[in-house]
Amino acid sequence: MTVKDQDGKVLFSKIKDYEVYDLHLPSNKPGYLGFDDWDLTAMMHINLGLEPLETDSLTFVVPLKAGTKSVEIEAAYKFMYEENDTAVWKKVSKKVEF
Repeated sequence: MTVKDQDGKVLFSKIKDYEVYDLHLPSNKPGYLGFDDWDLTAMMHINLGLEPLETDSLTFVVPLKAGTKSVEIEAAYKFMYEENDTAVWKKVSKKVEF
């Protein structure tokens, strides 16, 4: 999410990551034939993601300087399929005037 004033200056920016991990911890059982990092049944599944049709709602308070006439709010839902490669699935923007 990004908030910009009428001059295009960024006033606020926030990224929320939804992630899923499959980790092999020392307390887990050994993987099949010793392949700890490949055997999903021997891993700890940590789900910090969004399930299909699940929603999430966040509220942010953005202090504005005196004289701010309008702000442009943009929120985007991106899928990061590799470290530096993302695809925008949904983007919404709204202009608020004061």
